[in-house]
Amino acid sequence: MKIGINGRFLVAKQTGVQRVARNLIATLVAIDQENEYVIFTSKDERGKPEWQFPNVKIVPVDLHIGRVFRNSIWEQISLPRLAKQYKIDILHSPANMAPLFYKGKSILHIHDLCFVVNPTWYSFAFRTWYNFVVPLLTRTVDRVITNSNNSRNDLLLFCQLPVKQVSLVYWAVGDKFRQTQSKEEKTPSPFEYILYVGSLEPRKNIKTLLQAYTQLREADPTIKTKLMLIGTGNPLFKKINLSLGPFADDIILQGFIEDDVLRRFYREAKLVVYPSLYEGFGLPPLEAMASGVPVVTSNTSSLPEVVGKAALTVDPLNGTELAEAMKRGLLDEPLRQDLIRKGYEQVSRFNWYRVARNVISIYYEVYHTKKNGRDAHTVSIPFETWNRLYQLEEEMHNKESDPHATSTY
Repeated sequence: MKIGINGRFLVAKQTGVQRVARNLIATLVAIDQENEYVIFTSKDERGKPEWQFPNVKIVPVDLHIGRVFRNSIWEQISLPRLAKQYKIDILHSPANMAPLFYKGKSILHIHDLCFVVNPTWYSFAFRTWYNFVVPLLTRTVDRVITNSNNSRNDLLLFCQLPVKQVSLVYWAVGDKFRQTQSKEEKTPSPFEYILYVGSLEPRKNIKTLLQAYTQLREADPTIKTKLMLIGTGNPLFKKINLSLGPFADDIILQGFIEDDVLRRFYREAKLVVYPSLYEGFGLPPLEAMASGVPVVTSNTSSLPEVVGKAALTVDPLNGTELAEAMKRGLLDEPLRQDLIRKGYEQVSRFNWYRVARNVISIYYEVYHTKKNGRDAHTVSIPFETWNRLYQLEEEMHNKESDPHATSTY
């Protein structure tokens, strides 16, 4: 098969959706020798090491960082022509949007339906466009992939899709967060801090987090732990006005940082708190677990599904409950160690080889099924390919248990 990759996400700001999409495509091209990959994206991607494989071709196109409208026009108009020109068998769009009038076989990842769950979290233009285009797209593409049962149920309900058209493939944690610490990273932070990682938007519930932090500090004056917020706002979402409260001097607004630096912030944190109101998947809690840090998160949407019993889960709208969980996560050492142990176990279930193996299987199903043929015979991934990818996954698991192991692939 010749798989075309809609590489618009590679020129977007690398937040959660873009990061997991990059990890997915990088893993696919690294382990899949049977198929050819054609990535339509910016010329800046041509020399990057993750794309240097014999069966990978980068097609440089007119995509530029920061030009959201122009990039969207390219996606809708130019990308279908390019897919036809390069004789693509399946066009894969891994970041929420795809060309609406593409006639060939296609697969679309939709990460969540936040704009449906609570439209007030988003700008009028964003929610109007997505409410219009997403149902149309899901009926145009051959398969929708999403990343949690919660999101899958939302899609089936909102878009009124056949059950077989929506596949569940959980996301995973990037290898950078699983790696052992370097000598430079072992230098301890000069102060103790609670960490939040994510965009500063309404659904992330930052106001309740700040209120809970104030309650925590006021209830126990012996706690001097700072609060660090890593992330920025987004023009697509409504702005939030943050009141830092009486402990403003101990609240650090760090802004956006790259993954290499983010890994160090995770590992030096005393606790990671993620009180989001709604998530399609929720990557930061798993990144924290991979980094060996206890987690407090919400008991809503997909988050309990993702963290299992490896985190303290609370009602995100109950600031008192959140403050109490933060206190336990800071001061109860037996609990902390239990959460760290369970966190490592939980995060081992989410690896990119497993994700890629499942996506490749979907490629085979879509390729061998007639367009919109709900009752057509489906051909699964060849057993030899499946078994080889399964062995890679097992090797990855063993390598995590033994950091000094080396790959044979």
